[in-house]
Amino acid sequence: MIERPALPLDTWPLSRLLITASRLVEHDIAQQLRPYHLTHASFGVLALVHAAPMSQRQLAQATRVEEQTISQTVDRLERLGMVTREKDPADRRRFLVTATAQGSDAFRHATRHDRAEHALEGLPEAEHLRLSLAELIRRLGGEDYVPAVEPGA
Repeated sequence: MIERPALPLDTWPLSRLLITASRLVEHDIAQQLRPYHLTHASFGVLALVHAAPMSQRQLAQATRVEEQTISQTVDRLERLGMVTREKDPADRRRFLVTATAQGSDAFRHATRHDRAEHALEGLPEAEHLRLSLAELIRRLGGEDYVPAVEPGA
């Protein structure tokens, strides 16, 4: 194995910084979700249906995955007692996925602590970073991605 000298973080390209930070945050979130038997995928679905019931097609569109993938995720959440599927009163051919009390409780507990927020706490640049990342997401067309915090929080 060839040893390369490490480049100081502040010289890394922006994409590498974002990818590394994202992976670290995702790993941290996965650890936070584990006690609630949630994965990134199931958390995303739970975040959406916690706000309002949705059809599986709507969930697939919102999370940008295939309907078959969403179906598997919803199946798992249903087995865990976190969501139910009920006939849509407006269209009896489709089902709406709704968070149960247990699912909403798990969602609230899983979103209680955000270590990334705490890591930046007190830094004057923190709000600027938040606004810059939000603008980057908007410019890349990702503003309709799954919310990462409880709606109305």
